[in-house]
Amino acid sequence: MRWMLRAIVAIALLVAAAFTVTACGSSDDSSDTNSTAGSVATVDTEPTGAKPGTKITLWHNSADPPALRQLYRDFEADTGIELETVANPSAGFEDTTLTRWASGSRPDVLEYHPTVTNLLALNPRANLRDLSGEAYIAKSGDLYRSAATVDGATYGAVIGFPQVFGMFYNKTVFERAGVEPPQNAAELVAACEAILARAPGVTPIAESGGSQWPVQVLPTLLMGDANPDNTWGQELRANRAHLDDDGSPFTRAMETYKQLKDDGCFNRDAASATVENSVRGLVEGKVAMVALHSDMIPAMVAAAGGDAARVDREIGFFAIGGEAAAATYIPSPIGSYYLPRTGDGDREAAALEFIRYVTDRGYGRYIEAARAFPVIEGTPEPAGISALAREVKAAYDRGPANIAYAADVPGVGGVMVLINKLLIGEVEPAEISEQTQKSIEQAAKAAKLEGW
Repeated sequence: MRWMLRAIVAIALLVAAAFTVTACGSSDDSSDTNSTAGSVATVDTEPTGAKPGTKITLWHNSADPPALRQLYRDFEADTGIELETVANPSAGFEDTTLTRWASGSRPDVLEYHPTVTNLLALNPRANLRDLSGEAYIAKSGDLYRSAATVDGATYGAVIGFPQVFGMFYNKTVFERAGVEPPQNAAELVAACEAILARAPGVTPIAESGGSQWPVQVLPTLLMGDANPDNTWGQELRANRAHLDDDGSPFTRAMETYKQLKDDGCFNRDAASATVENSVRGLVEGKVAMVALHSDMIPAMVAAAGGDAARVDREIGFFAIGGEAAAATYIPSPIGSYYLPRTGDGDREAAALEFIRYVTDRGYGRYIEAARAFPVIEGTPEPAGISALAREVKAAYDRGPANIAYAADVPGVGGVMVLINKLLIGEVEPAEISEQTQKSIEQAAKAAKLEGW
């Protein structure tokens, strides 16, 4: 149980950075260094010529789950290439990785966020090898339209299924209150009213200001339907749309969020409760709904004392948007890899062999061990995936599935702090829009983005 709760904390910290609205894991030891048992014009598609016995270094996230760590060991065993793993702690993962990166230090393989904003921080054109010609890209559907790709060049390999965000709900509470899963903001407000009236003692929506990151999830869901094909996100990034525009989806979502607060839909300790409190309340039937992401399902099982069958029976999932339901997702940093340029031919060949191994020979075994949904075509779906996880994937497959508005937009990391201030009455929705837009402008100008 303690191991799983540490993993949940690791996931939460990753989400705060990646979802910006952005796995199970290990400890957060940054000193976990051990040996485990191209420019745009140059695309590495030739045979690697990797030499057995070559030693390469992988910077990875300390939240990598056991199945992923086993994949690293399998790579060593099957190729004869030695893989030295250096863990960047999931607590402060982005800062630690970028600080090491800024010092000029380079691994041979880097595990990091595949969103455009995070990718640009690495200056990919100068520092990363172009993988656009690799076979796994064509076998991954349209994944690389929004992941690990800049200006038509794909620099990364993503082997994990996206984190899907939505509302988890207690089926018994919904039945008692006589409500169906809401599809939009108006129906969510109505569902809250029904739960307050018909299920006394139950919190309609649990919030977790004490953990900070969860409070940004629900507002982001309420603007998810406004970002088909990431069109709104790209307009925001290009300075052609703004969060504080009249009637913007962002402001509307914040207004709905405030209405829910004012209507008494949140727990009284919303500003201080933790995500563990929220998940426990959901499983115990003291909470009707929680806005979270799919990688939090293990936390629900932990809260149920390890009884996965109970979670499958009692907890459901639905997608929601401001006006129409939409599944919101973001590519996960866990299992997303880049190849930095090192100038060492043997090591670069071995690193490319790593990418080819984890997307081909080793991929099926990894998916089987992880009990995860594959993203590379031709890989069988494993047995043993929970019913709740399948419900999440069904919502994603049913669509529309839209990437989170902030996936490619810099400067929105402070929005969770502002939402926490809204919970205690210190700011209004319009102020959150204005202040966050100013942060975007500052970050975009600092990054010298086109249009700013």
